[in-house]
Amino acid sequence: MAAPKWPPQIYRGWWVASAAFLVSGLYTGAGMYGFGVFISPLEETFGWNRSQISASLSFMAFGSMAAPLLGRVMDRRGARMILVAALTALSVSFALRPLMTELWHWYALSFLQHTGYTGAALMPAGKLVGTWFHRTRGRALGLTAVGHNLGGLFIPPMLVIVLQLASWQGSYIFLGAISAGLVVYSLVMVRDFPSDEELGEELDGTGADGAPTSGWTLREALRGRAFYAITLAVVLGSFTYTGVIPHIITHLTDNGVGLGVASLALGGFAMMGMAGKFAMGYFAERTSSRYALMLNFVGQGSFLIAIIWAGNPLVMWTAIPLFGFFNGAFGALFQLVVPDVFGVRHFGSIMGVVNMMTLISFGAGPIIAGASSDLSGSYTLAFAAVAMMCYGGALLMTQARTDG
Repeated sequence: MAAPKWPPQIYRGWWVASAAFLVSGLYTGAGMYGFGVFISPLEETFGWNRSQISASLSFMAFGSMAAPLLGRVMDRRGARMILVAALTALSVSFALRPLMTELWHWYALSFLQHTGYTGAALMPAGKLVGTWFHRTRGRALGLTAVGHNLGGLFIPPMLVIVLQLASWQGSYIFLGAISAGLVVYSLVMVRDFPSDEELGEELDGTGADGAPTSGWTLREALRGRAFYAITLAVVLGSFTYTGVIPHIITHLTDNGVGLGVASLALGGFAMMGMAGKFAMGYFAERTSSRYALMLNFVGQGSFLIAIIWAGNPLVMWTAIPLFGFFNGAFGALFQLVVPDVFGVRHFGSIMGVVNMMTLISFGAGPIIAGASSDLSGSYTLAFAAVAMMCYGGALLMTQARTDG
């Protein structure tokens, strides 16, 4: 029996995953959670109104539209190249912001930033983790996805500090420097394919549902019902991102909850989301990602219905954190189910089409929420509708099998 190595070596796959973790944290923390930090300074500097500034977020749709092309290139050239290219675009978009003088400059740089989202913070993680991890894939992808939450917790306060010490221009230069550093880190740490020796105990040759790691092609996937079941389920589950989460604080204040307390409740939502990613990822390993996603949909739907009555403190402090637990896990599980069902070789092409279809939920979610508020004076109808979508997602996952 060979003696254990000392000091123990860190599996190379964790260094690869760490790059995806850091990139997702930077992008989500700066591009989404930290977006509001720059609104007032931009208003004061340029005289742009909030509608003009916020309109730049619509360019996120181009990332979804580009997903199939990025996925195909990723399968052929590797995730490392896509990750580094998207990170470089992100770094340039931040570094050039201090030179803006016109509104179209803001939009052009926002286009460059947001079209890189899929290539920087979403698809490479699924491809790389799916390739480097087999036995512990669920936990690895769950931990990698926690980067989104931690970025949301730490990046905005850091931006505020730089803004107070310097200026909004300094904050963007700060983000550009971090992005450039991550380009170098990714070039050093990320490699697309491990050797069998490096995989070691991780090597089992199959995903959780028995799909060979060689993987189905996109054309083969399109011939089976599993692809359509997974895609529609992901679309339905994504309605929570635009139809529920942005409106939780307003829903609480409409029901008599103070703004400070409502903000704390949303913080609990985010914290439990991190726990959910790891716990549900581990559950996926013990059962399957398909069963874990079914449970996840039921959990989201059930606690979302409870949130309708979140004006009650007991309901609020129970339902919102537990909804956060399941909602946080959803972002990891839907990336996990694709390699588990179809394999990892053509993950990019298949996931690219799945991601493109979320344009439906990103576009319709805000409309549903707004109509609910305008027509009934509350978000009850919207929350109930999205909850039903979650239950529909659970039913669809019963058809997400490739064994007939």
